[in-house]
Amino acid sequence: MSENEKTELKFLGGLFRNESKKGDIYYSGKSEDGTQWVLFRNAYWKEGETNKPYFRLHTRVPVGSTPPKASND
Repeated sequence: MSENEKTELKFLGGLFRNESKKGDIYYSGKSEDGTQWVLFRNAYWKEGETNKPYFRLHTRVPVGSTPPKASND
């Protein structure tokens, strides 16, 4: 997509605020196609760092279907 290309926003779904058993706040919801999303605040983000995302977005998948995490995450 080029910078000059006209775009619009496509509605994907809504997220609802939740609290984990440990007291952490996260957001979860479903898209219109039924995909489940979970949004977490990046606990490793530090003020002033621009190369790490402030939030981390995940989709729910069956256990064991994701590749192992990289050691530098």
